[in-house]
Amino acid sequence: MMKDIKGILGKWPVIAAVRDVNRIREAVESRVQTIFLMTGDIFSIEECVELTRLHKKSIFLHLDLIKGVANDKEGIQYLARRVKPDGVVTTKSQIVRAVKKEGLYAIQHFFLIDTQAFQTGIRNIQESDPHAIEVMPGLMPRVIRDLAAVVSVPIVAGGMIKSPEEIQEAVRSGATAVVIGEPSLWDIDATNFR
Repeated sequence: MMKDIKGILGKWPVIAAVRDVNRIREAVESRVQTIFLMTGDIFSIEECVELTRLHKKSIFLHLDLIKGVANDKEGIQYLARRVKPDGVVTTKSQIVRAVKKEGLYAIQHFFLIDTQAFQTGIRNIQESDPHAIEVMPGLMPRVIRDLAAVVSVPIVAGGMIKSPEEIQEAVRSGATAVVIGEPSLWDIDATNFR
């Protein structure tokens, strides 16, 4: 039985965005409870997932950025059955559906650059039914509030966030968590951010 996605993402409001596999150890030794692996290849992801598991943390693979794993049924099956991350982050609706069929969590990534992208994003969410969504850029409190008012899945904000105050603002606007690429922010005290 799968754990509750909001419980995974909501354990701690800061998620480590790991863009270099050499920084995975730094991420697992930080306060973060969830990691978005945004790099790597078919040879390195298994080790990254194992290390994350040893530290009792959750890991999601940003499938669009992992080299050597095809965005097809067999690639998804390989991830689910061999690598065993908690889930996948992707921009592709068809991958969301395939990931869910394999019993992994699916987080759909959206770039909300204008009103049209906002409306298209809502339609995609309704059609693909991801477990959660990631929106970029994360510096959009009003947009996060507007989105939280019309979707029922957890929202993860990411991109361009550079301070504890910006993390807090995103969380207070309705984001369940915030993806941060800057390692110095992985250990901030976010206890009172909700």
